[in-house]
Amino acid sequence: MNEGNIDWVVAIVALLAGIAIGALIRHFSGNRRATSQKLKQRLAETELELKELRENVNTHFADITTLARNLTRQSEELQNRLDTDASTLASDPALKRRRQVDAVDESEEDPSSLHAPRDYADTNGTLGEGYGLHPKQDSDSTQPQPPRY
Repeated sequence: MNEGNIDWVVAIVALLAGIAIGALIRHFSGNRRATSQKLKQRLAETELELKELRENVNTHFADITTLARNLTRQSEELQNRLDTDASTLASDPALKRRRQVDAVDESEEDPSSLHAPRDYADTNGTLGEGYGLHPKQDSDSTQPQPPRY
């Protein structure tokens, strides 16, 4: 063969090898890209489902709250109606006295009468170190006591 022909043959083989390598790279990178797009699509669908579920839960709790308020209001109306009917129709004096006592008890329940718990005693302003301890017995007096800080 001629030297000029060898150069052409090498160039054509190199061109074919480059095309084959490029096709392989494109083939393998295309699969990753398709997989990536599928994952992104699934993620978007999942986020949409999660958003819809959150909206449904919020709507559910709002409905439950409304129903609970309505139920409370209706029970109060029923109690008031029973009270008025009982007061007008009842001829039993013991029942009337009991209703008056209940009314007095309800009026005495004042939220300002509740006090927060305290962490100090009325005497000396703080809890004493000996609070709740019993006096020493004669038989236990030989044991050394740990130091108090």
